[in-house]
Order: sequence, then C-alpha cells, then structure tokens
Amino acid sequence: MLNAQERSGYTRKKTITLTDDGREQIQAFAEAHQMTFSAAIETLALVGLEADLTTLLVPLINNSVSKGMQRQFNRMAKLGVLAAAEAAMAHELTTMLLLQQIRQEAASHPQDFEDVMQVGQGDRTTQDGRIRAVYQAMRTVARERQRALLKKPLRELVTLLQEKTGELVIDEEEGADE
Repeated sequence: MLNAQERSGYTRKKTITLTDDGREQIQAFAEAHQMTFSAAIETLALVGLEADLTTLLVPLINNSVSKGMQRQFNRMAKLGVLAAAEAAMAHELTTMLLLQQIRQEAASHPQDFEDVMQVGQGDRTTQDGRIRAVYQAMRTVARERQRALLKKPLRELVTLLQEKTGELVIDEEEGADE
C-alpha cells in the first residue's frame, strides 16, 4: 500500500476529473486500506498498468501486518494494565481487611495480641490445624474460580474487567459446570 509517507520520490500536484461513482470507489479503497486518496489513485493506476505487484504489495502487506501487530499489542497491554489494576485493588482490600482483623485482636487482647495472631502448624485436632484446614479449603475454592476464569474467552474477560463493578466473581453454579 502506498501511504503519503511511504511513497518514494517527489510528488507533484495534478488535477484530474472523476465521476462521482469512480471517486467514491477510490475513496472506499483508500479508507479500506488506510491510505490517502492520492496514494489510492497511484496504487490503482500502477496495478492497472501491470506494474511489478511485489513492489506494490510489500508496503501493503508490511503496513497491514504492522497495524495488526500494533492493535494486538495495545490489546495485550490494556489487558495487562487491567489485570494489574485488579491485582492492586485486591491487594489493597486484603490489606485493609487484615489490618481491621489485627485491630480487633489488639482491642480484644491488648497485652498479647501478637501471640493470638500467630497460627502454628498442627493437625485437625488442634485449633491451629483447623484454622489451616479452613484456609486450605478457601484457597482450593479460590483456585477453582481462578481456573474457571482462565478458561473464559479473552473477549469475555475484557468485558468482565471493564464492568463498572470490576468484580470477577464467578457464580457457584457457573463454576460447577466447568
């Protein structure tokens, strides 16, 4: 494709007369290939004159591939930014909840809340073991939701990330089907 920037050599202004139908077709070609009207006329004229098509097609293919790569790169960058924003928000919310829990424990046990907050190792017969078991169960549910989310098509994930609420919660019924 010949863009104004990619057209080699000196260009000169030339006035031509076109029918409305011809002008509309050339304009449609130019818009479809994201080129200027003049570049479209030159490209079509050279193709009509049976110029070396490789010379004409290389810039067209190069430009199309570049634009496609740029669109996909921008899409992936946007997804990365959205995912990072979601992760940062989740981190902030988790930190707030943890700090509230520490505050509650400090108010309940002002002298030894640090000791009360510690969760040791143990089997299900100890309180620490039961706490860890509940944690593991919650983590398993979270991983299952994560896997179900990752199975969704990219377009659906983008829609989920862009919703006003920004929540990526999967219904239990939906998660059970997968």
